Amino acid sequence: MDTRKKRLSTLLWILICSAVFMLFLPPMLVERPSFAEKERPEFTVYILKWQVAYGQDEPEETDWETFDLAHKKRLIGYEGTVWLRKTVPDIGWRSPYLFFSGMKRFEVTLGGEPLYSFNMDGKRKYINPRLTLHPVPIEPSDEGKELRIKTEWAGQPFVGSDMVLAGEPDQLLYAMLQGEVGLFIYAILYLTASIVGLILFVRRRQQMYGWFGILAFCLGLNLLLSCRVPQWFLPITELYYWRDMLIPIGLYAFVGFFGAALQVARNRIIRVIKYVLALYVVVVGAAGAWDPILYARVTTQVVLVLAGAGLVAISYVLIKQRNTREREEERRWIIRGFWTLALCTLAAVVLWMLPLPLNEMLPISRYIFRIIAGLQSNGLLLFMICMIMVMVSSVRRVHLESERNAAELLVKNKELEQFHRDLEKLVEMRTAELEQANRVLSITMREKAESLAELSVLEERNRIAYEIHDVVGHTLTAAIVQLEATKTLAERDGGIPEGKLDMLSGLVRKGLDDIRKSVRLLKTEEAPALSLEESLRELIQYTEDTMDIRVEADIRIPHGFALGKLSEQVLYHALQEGLTNGIRHGRCSRFRFTLQLEGELLKFRLVSDGEPFGEASPGFGLSAMKERAELLGGTVSIRSSSADDGSPCGCELSIELPVG
Repeated sequence: MDTRKKRLSTLLWILICSAVFMLFLPPMLVERPSFAEKERPEFTVYILKWQVAYGQDEPEETDWETFDLAHKKRLIGYEGTVWLRKTVPDIGWRSPYLFFSGMKRFEVTLGGEPLYSFNMDGKRKYINPRLTLHPVPIEPSDEGKELRIKTEWAGQPFVGSDMVLAGEPDQLLYAMLQGEVGLFIYAILYLTASIVGLILFVRRRQQMYGWFGILAFCLGLNLLLSCRVPQWFLPITELYYWRDMLIPIGLYAFVGFFGAALQVARNRIIRVIKYVLALYVVVVGAAGAWDPILYARVTTQVVLVLAGAGLVAISYVLIKQRNTREREEERRWIIRGFWTLALCTLAAVVLWMLPLPLNEMLPISRYIFRIIAGLQSNGLLLFMICMIMVMVSSVRRVHLESERNAAELLVKNKELEQFHRDLEKLVEMRTAELEQANRVLSITMREKAESLAELSVLEERNRIAYEIHDVVGHTLTAAIVQLEATKTLAERDGGIPEGKLDMLSGLVRKGLDDIRKSVRLLKTEEAPALSLEESLRELIQYTEDTMDIRVEADIRIPHGFALGKLSEQVLYHALQEGLTNGIRHGRCSRFRFTLQLEGELLKFRLVSDGEPFGEASPGFGLSAMKERAELLGGTVSIRSSSADDGSPCGCELSIELPVG
């Protein structure tokens, strides 16, 4: 099936080429219209009986020579003033005109009188003399007068087959319209294709469409500016000059389109060609702005070399490129268009370089002459048809891919619906499992809550025990110390001093008040009204008053510094426990206490002068204090202190709490 399609496609292309070459004949070769009437002859071309002279000064009669083929060859490369003269033949028109072309700077006299002057000061550089027409009215009475032309020649070849035309304007305009109608048709087709390509580029954002739009625009505008008719209606003289600038831009767009269509834009050869052509575009633009002669050379001679090298390089890329089934049809049309344009261009160049065989063909068969002479323009048309087919194939491929993706999406939607149904069943099953798990979890949580409640009760009991031990123990210790002292005094003096009994009574009452205060504080969780430093100093003063000891206190806490409630309680109870244990178990009489802030640590240190700590295990109070400090991230150290001679004496309690 694919082979059959290829054969049909090839046959279709052969038929298209035959139709273009046989029917769409080049417009410039259409028969000129006949205006022959009894009182109105056809327009004519003044090509015979010209005389020529050279030099800036007006020539003498002896300086004039017959303008023949030798003089035409001499003008190639000649720079200077050229004089041409001719006698005006019979004038049979009612409103005769002379139409001058082929010269960039010239002035005309008729019968010795100035007739017309153009750009003799040379200020207008950007002129294409071959396409620019200069209509100048004359009178029927000017018949037989001498027509003299003074032109400044710049070394260009002489192309003077229609340098001077004579007739009426409507005759020449009609003839040009009829002769250039084909070029207008081609130009409109190319410009329309350019608009379509640029619209597709804007909508689809694919480089291939953009390159095609630029290429078609360059071809269409080039053909449009190859016609002389537009200058009758618009002032586009300078545009004719810049027409050749479209050639390198079109070549660059062609390479870009080729690379994008076949996805070989990153090929090293294609990139080199694009860099060279980009440089060529810059050189042509600079030459056009700086030197018109150089501009003419780089747009005629250099472009042939670059085009030939480009054709060879692209042919190599086409041969080396691997066939991809995805873009096979587009590649086939690109190859057809490329080789059609290459062969037509090669044939046109050969015929342009060797015009004699083509001219000999004209008397034999004018029809075959037209077909051969129209190779270039028709080759471009066929190339554009191929490029359009590439665009159509690309759009068709995208459309087929969209349909295929839509079909796949439909299948996937069905699969997705089935997946959703299966998922709903799975969700229902998992929901039932979760409900069962929730019931089990609810029972477990209830059991856990009961366990946590029991644990909370135990923790609260321990906390109350710690509070009572810390608060009341200190007061009872003082009472015990006073009882021992009272006992000693009673044995020694034979009686109990009344002051001691009052003190003991006060201590017992204070112990009872402390118990009530602790219970009330645990119930309401109200913070003490005093600050930490005030509370510590009050505790030290009370201990000194009731237990006959001395405490050297150094408390350095910055003003406004505040700890958390739990940290303040830990420090307060630590000092209370340290003093109580030192008096009760260490038989101490002096203490040295320091509390200061060092960096991010609050350091607590209590040193006593009693018995050393030794290997004794911490009791209930010290263990509770250590647990509280460690819960706050602190550390507790209990060890024997050292005397000046290094022997152990007393006890040292150190605590470090983080405050950051």
